[in-house]
Amino acid sequence: GAKESAYIASMKSDLRNFALYEQFYATDNDGNYFAGNGIAEGFKPTPDVTVTATTVAGPPPNWSATAIHAKTPKTCAIAVNPAAWVISCP
Repeated sequence: GAKESAYIASMKSDLRNFALYEQFYATDNDGNYFAGNGIAEGFKPTPDVTVTATTVAGPPPNWSATAIHAKTPKTCAIAVNPAAWVISCP
């Protein structure tokens, strides 16, 4: 239980941080977002966590991402809407 909660907390934290990288990237790139793991853009995930983004051309351009942890079968996802970032870990 406690370890599982820690893995999920790591994934959620990485998704929030990843969202900031996406926003900074879009600010510097005419509102466009990047796809993939963000490493080329400077994102560094927590050990054992992999974050993968998918872009949506739009209009307007948008993105979504998932996070997986090597030590749990759970997956977390982030959905972006104008009002908030919504992270779910079903």
